[in-house]
Amino acid sequence: MIKVLLRGGLGNQMFQYAFGRALAIQNQTSLILDTSYLNSKMPFKKWTTPMKYELGVFRIDAQLEHNFFQSPFLYPLAKVESLFKGFLNRRKYDVVEELDLKFCPQYLTERGNLYVIGHFMSEKYFSAYSPIIRKELSFLHELNGFNKELSCQIAETYSVSVHIRRGDYLSIKKNKEKFYFLDLDYYHKAIHYMSEKLQTPTFFIFSDDIEWVKDNLKIDFPCIYVENNHGNNAYLDMQLMSLCKNQIIANSSFSWWAAWLNNQNNKIVIRPDRWLKGMEVNSMSLFPEEWILL
Repeated sequence: MIKVLLRGGLGNQMFQYAFGRALAIQNQTSLILDTSYLNSKMPFKKWTTPMKYELGVFRIDAQLEHNFFQSPFLYPLAKVESLFKGFLNRRKYDVVEELDLKFCPQYLTERGNLYVIGHFMSEKYFSAYSPIIRKELSFLHELNGFNKELSCQIAETYSVSVHIRRGDYLSIKKNKEKFYFLDLDYYHKAIHYMSEKLQTPTFFIFSDDIEWVKDNLKIDFPCIYVENNHGNNAYLDMQLMSLCKNQIIANSSFSWWAAWLNNQNNKIVIRPDRWLKGMEVNSMSLFPEEWILL
């Protein structure tokens, strides 16, 4: 039995699922996703990024284990329940706990009943099972309405998704101190690179602060601003980004996965050189080797 403690938003949960699934396949056993930590987070945006279970949009192969206390208004009780469950799981299972963000091949050699804690943000943790992971992290539902129209435009052009994350990276003090802020120079360089490699590219712009992007990022090429997916439908932005033929990603696991799920054989993916403040992401084995650093 492999049990994975889910933490973070959609992209982080996808990394944790992929690693847990790889361990489950190697151990020829089942996978359980523990959502107790997600259920225990404070619901107030002022102090922290709200979290919830988000993998239900995919065709995952795992059992879910939820808290008894799940209402955001009962988060103090959910916190106690989460801590108690964590204590029991550490007693019941052998613990695989990530010590830092660098790829550690030793984790892949673990056997037995395991309780997994960490982010595991590297393709190397699950690359041996990429076809399975791609199938299970495929979206359950087809796009419709305006998103369907956008997907047709994406298919008919030399499409490039551009992800600009601001939102909680700037509004929450803890995140602002943690995450490196990508300036516009990165995006200008990336757009210029794409314009030299692609004939008549069309840029599809995705952001949690789209009005700021319109006012500040000037693009001398056809571009389309995607601003209709919010809240529970935010995952649709990842789905649309993954359909683009090429990607310019942010220091965000959300756009990392959009690029990885892109099935184009000749795709161009541009990625930043920093992820967290004070840390070179090159040393983390976070990115596939073919992705271009700017």
